[in-house]
Amino acid sequence: MISAFALFTNQCKRELLIQVRQIRFLVNSCLFLLIFLFMFPLTVKPEVTLLRTIAPGMVWMAILFSLLLSAERLFQQDYEHGVIEQWIVSGLSLPLLISAKVIAHWLFNLLPLLVLCPLIALLFSLTAWETEVLALTIICGTPALLFLCALAAAFGVGVNQKGLLMALILLPLTLPLLIFGSGTLNIAMQGLPISAYLALLLAMSVMATGFLPYAIAGVMRISHIE
Repeated sequence: MISAFALFTNQCKRELLIQVRQIRFLVNSCLFLLIFLFMFPLTVKPEVTLLRTIAPGMVWMAILFSLLLSAERLFQQDYEHGVIEQWIVSGLSLPLLISAKVIAHWLFNLLPLLVLCPLIALLFSLTAWETEVLALTIICGTPALLFLCALAAAFGVGVNQKGLLMALILLPLTLPLLIFGSGTLNIAMQGLPISAYLALLLAMSVMATGFLPYAIAGVMRISHIE
């Protein structure tokens, strides 16, 4: 019987290879993020103070929508090719396989987000310290965000036009992450300590990583029975 570590590692390698072969989806989500952040400042007054005020909320909304776009087909191909059905009937740990898949997807999406941080800082006149805080909030908060996207994607497997369904499921659940993610950057702009906010973001990500794979597995099993 394959060990849990070997199963997790093999699944991560498989998912990373798939992501590399389908890099167009990552490019699409990054382009969406950039277009969103480039276009919105054009609709407001070109004042540095105003741009810095709206920056935290705008950046986190853009990250949410770009991750939602990239996660829309997270389980769709596996569903169409019968991979999910094989996972369910194989007797292997379905939550572990799902965790590996989502974590690999997160790692693949994390690097472009971090690379884009200096460009985001340039757009919204962020200082070097504020840019570092933005990167830290992305590292601490996006795991929970992506697991929530994966949960919404699991509900939408096999459904046409799933984007609206995913948005309706996801947006209420992401409010705490958006509040604390943007709040951390706001606090940093005021020169106040950010450790408590980062700890809350990290705690939410740890809880999401620990519990949401079981919820996603339950959704998949119910869909398989139906």
